[in-house]
Amino acid sequence: MPAPPPPSGFTFTFSPELSAFNVTVSDLLQIRQPHVPLLKHLATGALVFSHDDRILLIQRAPEDSMPLRWEVPGGACDLEDETVLHGLARELWEESGLLMTRAVELVSKDVFLTRRGKTVEKMTFEAEVQASSTSERPVVMLDPQEHVRFLWATEEECRLGKVTLGEEEVDINFTTREQKRVILLGFKSRRGRKEVKE
Repeated sequence: MPAPPPPSGFTFTFSPELSAFNVTVSDLLQIRQPHVPLLKHLATGALVFSHDDRILLIQRAPEDSMPLRWEVPGGACDLEDETVLHGLARELWEESGLLMTRAVELVSKDVFLTRRGKTVEKMTFEAEVQASSTSERPVVMLDPQEHVRFLWATEEECRLGKVTLGEEEVDINFTTREQKRVILLGFKSRRGRKEVKE
């Protein structure tokens, strides 16, 4: 079972350029359907980076579709979500126990067809989360029915598909080629913003 939402609900800020996603799922679907006529579903993904530029990856449960493959937190937006960005915050919370404090930017927007024939538009955002008071990286809590392991990977480790954890070398097989592409795009975008600041 996913964790129930925090009692105070999801409160966060977002970059001004993300205002278009601060709308209900129904409203965004209505806006997008003339461009993608069969579109009836929206999904979000969250790229969460640590202060030392590692990205959070989570491993799917063995009983799930694409068993034991790696991805970033995310999933379907619900019509009950207050806005699309609230759907992002909810999925991030349910899959990692992390509270989004800010939606930073849209990294990728892709339309795909599911195995059940549903047309879905997935929007992947960089998201900042509440820091931990006890450790240098945010504390992740997985729902074991959905994900069995997490790790923080560098850009190079994502590119190579291997993460070294002490004596252990973990093979990172992503859910899709698209997932890997979006993750690397997130690193590139983040690096570009840092260079502009310097």
